Amino acid sequence: MLRSFVTWFSFLIMATALAACCGSTACECDDQYADAVGLQFSADTTGPNPVGFRAREVQNVYLVRVPLDTTQRPGADTVLLVRPVARYSQPVVINNTTPFAQAGNRKLDSYSYLLYLAPSRTSKVHSFDLRIDSVQLNTVFRAEGCCTCFDNNNKLVYINGNPTPQNQTAPKDSKGSDALRPILVERKP
Repeated sequence: MLRSFVTWFSFLIMATALAACCGSTACECDDQYADAVGLQFSADTTGPNPVGFRAREVQNVYLVRVPLDTTQRPGADTVLLVRPVARYSQPVVINNTTPFAQAGNRKLDSYSYLLYLAPSRTSKVHSFDLRIDSVQLNTVFRAEGCCTCFDNNNKLVYINGNPTPQNQTAPKDSKGSDALRPILVERKP
């Protein structure tokens, strides 16, 4: 009886020590851009057929998110991103929780997206449209002691019905964190 009590008591102490060790460890995975898709508006407004955008043209950017599984609720969500001139050169970032709130456990790859430029949400005239048909993610988990972080080792983005995806797999920065690799958004010449 005593041996059994000592064994169980030792097991309890070891489990508590292990939990305390892992519970007090702060995980810094730096994976904020692992799943993210960045859209960078071209600034090339020179030449006879400019493909870029002026700062005032991209002040109001509308994003529509539609679930790929049409039985999902809520349906389509629309967000207006007001971009001051000072933020013109910064990319529009679409992530699991940005700029839309995450619905359940659905990630970025559960939706298609429409980006458009227009004077208002109800305007029938868009000055520019970009459709992200789908995003394919392949994520792996890596354990570092008590922390489990994830790396995205393949991210393919299908745009405007093009069957050839753009490979947006996040490169690693100097610290080993996932970096954002924006897609250059241009007008058709």
